[in-house]
Amino acid sequence: MSRRRLTIFSAAERRYCEPLLRGFAGHHPEIDIDFVFGISTDLHRRFLNDEASGAPPADLFWSSAMDQQMSLVLDGHAQPHGVRHGLPAGAAYRDLAVATTCEPIVTLARDVAAPAGAPAEIAALIHSDVARFRGRIAVPDIETNGLGFVAMLWWALKDPAFDGFLEALLRCEPRAVGSAPALIAAMAGGAELALHLLGAYAERAVAADPALTVAQSALPSMAVARVAFIPRRAANPEAASVFLGYMLSPEGQAAIGEAGLFPINAQQARPVTPIPLGEDFFRLLDPAFRASVLTRWRAALGRTQDQNRRKQA
Repeated sequence: MSRRRLTIFSAAERRYCEPLLRGFAGHHPEIDIDFVFGISTDLHRRFLNDEASGAPPADLFWSSAMDQQMSLVLDGHAQPHGVRHGLPAGAAYRDLAVATTCEPIVTLARDVAAPAGAPAEIAALIHSDVARFRGRIAVPDIETNGLGFVAMLWWALKDPAFDGFLEALLRCEPRAVGSAPALIAAMAGGAELALHLLGAYAERAVAADPALTVAQSALPSMAVARVAFIPRRAANPEAASVFLGYMLSPEGQAAIGEAGLFPINAQQARPVTPIPLGEDFFRLLDPAFRASVLTRWRAALGRTQDQNRRKQA
C-alpha cells in the first residue's frame, strides 16, 4: 500500500484535534498527516505567500476565521471537495467549502450577574461602573486575530448598538490580545471581561476556574464555523477529500465533540445565530466596510496612527 502525505493548515491547536486525528489514522494508516497549527491570520498570510511564490500549499485549510476562509474561496483558491453531506442550510458553499462546527462566541466574565453577551449589554455594564472595568476588559486584537475581526464585522453589520459599544470600550481602555489562550490568561490576571471567546475555550476556562462564568445574554450568541476547503493547487486533494469526509461523518463529528469543540449538528446549550456561508459574505469582505470597522475599532482602543504604522511595520 503506497503512503500519502496530507498537509493540514489548522487554526485549532493540535491538542484539541487529537481525537479526530487518531480516529482518522485508525481508518487510513496509509495517509501521514503533517499538521500545521497557527494563528488564523498567520496561516492566511502563509497561504497567500505560498500562492505567490509557487511553493507547495496546504492540502486542507481549516480555520474559524470565516471571512479569511471565504475570501480565499470566493477568489478562486478552492477546488471541489467531492464530499457528500447533509449539512444544514448555510453550512456549505457550493461544493467548495463546508462548515465543520457551529461554535458560539461568548463573553467570559468574572462573577458578573448582568447580561454581557451583546453590544448594548456590554455597553450598559461598562457605563454602570467605568472605574471597575477600566483596564480590565480583554478583546481580541482584530489586526492579528481573524476570528476577532469577523466577530466585530458581524456586530457592525447586524447590531445597531455597535457604535455605542465602541464608545463604551473607549472609556475603559481595553486590552487587545492576539489569541484565545491570551484572553483566558488576561482573565487569570484579573480582567473582568474577555470578549469574543470561542465557546470551547470558555467552557474549559470555566471548568478550570470557578471564579469565571460565561456571561448571560438576552440575545442568541453569534456562532462561527471552522470552515474547511481544499486549495486549488493542493498536491494531495484526494487525501484531503478523504479527511474532510471523515470530519463530516458521524464518527468524525463525535471526535470533534470529544475534543470539546462544537460539531456542526450538535444540540446547542444556548440559542445561537450562525454566520452563514454564502454570497452574503461579499458584504463582510467589502474593503470599504472592513476599513471602516478597523478604523472605528482602533479609535475605541485609543490607538494612534503612529502606533498603527509601527504595528504594521
